[in-house]
Amino acid sequence: MINRISRRLLITAVSVCLGGGAVQAQSASECDPIDQLACSCKTAAVKPVNNTVNACFIGDVNTITANQADGFTAKIFAAINWPVKLDENGKAMPGVPDYQAKLDGSWTAVWETWKSTNQIFRGDQPPLPWDSTAYPLPAACAELDLEAAMASVPYAADIPMTMQPRLLDEYLNPEGRALLDRNGVPVRYDVIFNKQAYDYTVENKLFDARGLEGFLHKNGKLSMPKGFWIAPANGKQRGAIVLKSSWMVLDAKHDPMRFHKAWAYITPLVENGKVTHDCALRPVGLVGLHVIYKTDQFKKWGWGTFEHDTVAPTWAEVGDTAAGVYADGASVPQWLFYSRDQDGAAKLNTPPKHAAAGIPSRVVAFYPPGYYAEPIGVAVKECSAYDQNFRCINARLKSGFANSPLRNYRLHGTQWELLDSNGRLLPEILGNATMETYTQNTSSCQSCHSFARPDQPGAARETLDFIFSFNRDVLQRSSPVQGNK
Repeated sequence: MINRISRRLLITAVSVCLGGGAVQAQSASECDPIDQLACSCKTAAVKPVNNTVNACFIGDVNTITANQADGFTAKIFAAINWPVKLDENGKAMPGVPDYQAKLDGSWTAVWETWKSTNQIFRGDQPPLPWDSTAYPLPAACAELDLEAAMASVPYAADIPMTMQPRLLDEYLNPEGRALLDRNGVPVRYDVIFNKQAYDYTVENKLFDARGLEGFLHKNGKLSMPKGFWIAPANGKQRGAIVLKSSWMVLDAKHDPMRFHKAWAYITPLVENGKVTHDCALRPVGLVGLHVIYKTDQFKKWGWGTFEHDTVAPTWAEVGDTAAGVYADGASVPQWLFYSRDQDGAAKLNTPPKHAAAGIPSRVVAFYPPGYYAEPIGVAVKECSAYDQNFRCINARLKSGFANSPLRNYRLHGTQWELLDSNGRLLPEILGNATMETYTQNTSSCQSCHSFARPDQPGAARETLDFIFSFNRDVLQRSSPVQGNK
């Protein structure tokens, strides 16, 4: 799935050099802080934390090689998780990084202020403005007493309240199945567009069925903006980025310091096998994140995915989990979606009959992070600053966010299509245990999303540029369903 990037990135005042090429920096007039390009870090005098964690990232790789995509994906993750800038009232400024922020504690990440599809696709209403952090809420959510709900959470002070709580009303994964946590509560999902993807949607009126159909009639297919290695003479260097996040409702037994956290409206709230509230405000912890990006090199998008490091054991770890300790004496973590206790538990990697089944899911990961990535050079225990091995990418993410819960998230892999390969993907199989939970052994991001097209006879694959939301949330909105985005 992925291209691995030569990590020797030198971001200087005038150029970015990677693997011998030179990228011209954008002029100050073209350097929008929202884009998080090298010119913004130069202007703000911000230096990288390490060779992976930085507030800025390039628009594309200079050429696709076997050691570029994973590094590029990790750099994107690090940059979009940078703290967002706050205004004089302590409220988030959508999409604007705080380049001077220290990476300590918990914060609202830049990507959390991008636009959710709940804010873009609103039926007969236009998308909310980019600068708005509001969510359109069902009446049951709008009537809640937020102060009272927050007061009941012991660690409420550690959860940023810099924007309106996000609306999480999606509880079925792409397979149309629910993933239930140890309390039998379904994991929630949200799809998010960056500014380039949002602008393309709004400017072309793709949020409206009539506008989308008219665009397809005229142009044949959608084509989100691409990112570029060198800034084009006309247009932007940053391309479209689309995210899919998975969130778990936190309870009193979870260690809140291990999760990137947020407040969310959960609708409906399912507990103990039944719907208990039409809507409730709850603290949620991030457990998974798909990061897909379109660039000139990744013409059919790069498909990166991240997971919390205690989502589930691999098959090789099941035995150690039963013993409670690894062979080296280290303690086995308490997995979020796997229990050693089999009494009354769900079968391994078997979906519940429905989201209110109430029986916790038991998940085993089919493969470890970077299973497809062979060591580059001589694999050594300690990683150097520029080591290109997959595990070293994750080691730099962990060290770069050492003082934040983000240290507990790791790159699981990246999928991409080899150029001139008749559609061959590297790796052929890649999924996220919190999203493609029950099809991990067959999941392929790009192959699946190539079926994003109108539900019409003869509609060609890739018509909707790999984004299911345009069909599900626009063309098919008259008959809403849970499931793929």
